[in-house]
Amino acid sequence: MSIYKGKTLTLSIFGTSHGPSVGMTLSGLPTGTVVDIPKLYDFMARRAPGNSALSTSRKEPDQPEFVSGFVGIQVCEVESAMSASSQSLMTDGAEIKAIIYNKDVQSSDYSKLANTPRPGHADYTAHVKYGGKADSRGGGAFSGRMTAPLCIAGGICKQLLEDKGIYIKASIHDIHGNNDEPLSEIKKAQVLRDSVGGTISCTISGLPAGYGGPLFEGLEGRIAEALYAIPAVKGVEFGAGFKSANMYGSENNDQFYYDEHGIVRTRTNNCGGILGGISDGMDIDFHVAVKPTPSIARPQHTIVYDSTEETEIEIHGRHDPCIVPRAVPCVEAAAALVIADIVLTGDSEARNSAELLELETMDPLTSHNKELADISSLRASIDELDGQLLQLIEKRLRIAESVAAYKIENKLEIVDSTRESALLDRVRSLSSDDLAELNEYIYRAIISASCKHQDKIINN
Repeated sequence: MSIYKGKTLTLSIFGTSHGPSVGMTLSGLPTGTVVDIPKLYDFMARRAPGNSALSTSRKEPDQPEFVSGFVGIQVCEVESAMSASSQSLMTDGAEIKAIIYNKDVQSSDYSKLANTPRPGHADYTAHVKYGGKADSRGGGAFSGRMTAPLCIAGGICKQLLEDKGIYIKASIHDIHGNNDEPLSEIKKAQVLRDSVGGTISCTISGLPAGYGGPLFEGLEGRIAEALYAIPAVKGVEFGAGFKSANMYGSENNDQFYYDEHGIVRTRTNNCGGILGGISDGMDIDFHVAVKPTPSIARPQHTIVYDSTEETEIEIHGRHDPCIVPRAVPCVEAAAALVIADIVLTGDSEARNSAELLELETMDPLTSHNKELADISSLRASIDELDGQLLQLIEKRLRIAESVAAYKIENKLEIVDSTRESALLDRVRSLSSDDLAELNEYIYRAIISASCKHQDKIINN
């Protein structure tokens, strides 16, 4: 289980490459968001294996089955979910849960690798971290197959952004340094029983100026964090990137001007559309470096876990000689997830700021008297806040379900006293002095409800 936690969106990815399925849950999308399912399937097909002579021969359609999150789809009625796949669906406010069943698994290809880590893979580090109990078949949870659920979430977010006039498009920049005939490098690697990497360029257009923030709120850092979740990514640069290190300031600085519509623009875009971690209104441009596929048929040196011996390994099975082509939609998906979270959060903050400004500009006495005269308006405000609180509490309980799954897998107790004490300490430190005791009381009830919910899941 791996979780991306944005400020508005939360994505959980589960499953393993050679397990029964992979899937995802996505929460935080506004109710009423329309998703074009055939368009999403087309996006998924760009990443799916077996669609080219230059990719793995593993055949997986990678059409997600939706279990929840859309109007008219009931939990556990997968057949009805698939019957709706020929139309657009509308979010119903619940978390979106989707499953992709693995249909073309050949785990026997990995039977001889359980005791010998493959160079370039996460086999060794996973073996150390998980005490030799990690699923190494096909890379397990570290496999590139885990980007399929990422593409479900990212494909949905791309559609949401396009409705707002924001577009994300990635493409192959080069493979093995060749940007004239990049695919020829893949064919050459196949003949050599080797693999190659390359770089992907991506552009985010239509994002207005003002999104992001300084330091840890910066767009570069938040986008890069999601991009590095793609297993093969080893480098990210924005705008001129490393080339800027060899420029003079007069060359690197993007000079401002007003266009014919009076909009602020820059004459160059060496900053990649981001200044101080904040979008400047220009296209956000970045490049992603993708390493060569680790699984190659050529002999390589490795070790034997249960001895101090070294050995030689040749990896057989079905593998991409180059990951770059299938990683292109993954880059779009990761970027879309982050930008959608930033835009949705920004829209929410803008609405809250506008409401706060309206209240602050009202005459305090007039406002106070008006509210006292009409207690129904106060109760309406409380009702609105209750609705928001309920959504956040349900969102918290959904994440607790993922925590329960982790506890089941790792045989952990439901109650974590250390975690509970730390949480209550944090609540007290963040509370106003006169409300700290009440807030602690409320959170104790929330923690109790969360433990009860986890207990129900674990026991069932």
